[in-house]
Amino acid sequence: MIVSNLKNAARYAHIDEKIAACIDYAAKLNGQTPCGRYEVADGVYVNVMEYMPKASSEATIETHDVYADLQLVLSGEEFMGCISDKDVMPVTPYDKEKDIAMWKGNIALIPLRARDFALFFPGEPHAPSLHKNCSAVKKAVFKIKYGK
Repeated sequence: MIVSNLKNAARYAHIDEKIAACIDYAAKLNGQTPCGRYEVADGVYVNVMEYMPKASSEATIETHDVYADLQLVLSGEEFMGCISDKDVMPVTPYDKEKDIAMWKGNIALIPLRARDFALFFPGEPHAPSLHKNCSAVKKAVFKIKYGK
């Protein structure tokens, strides 16, 4: 897991070309970007969405086997729930079609504001979209394909 701000994103571009493509594309996004799905590069797309975050008591912890998530807040504020993979208990088994498994556990909350991002690699548990101040959030979720 990496948590940072776009002003520091160049630090992570060297990880691989897919993350570099996300960082380049992210620099063009803002709170006015229309919601929808956009192709970024081979094996990388982004979903721009707007929603009302949920209470941390309603958090759903998820992992993915195939895709990494780079979650970038474009406007508003939210909390991202984080937990070690050794501290979760299964709720639903892995769904290969949706590339998701659901878990439960005691999460730590990390605040994310506009232009902050969190990068979760496959297998890293996270609980996105939790409210900080109950206002709407616009976010870009980059899906980076690593597995089969």
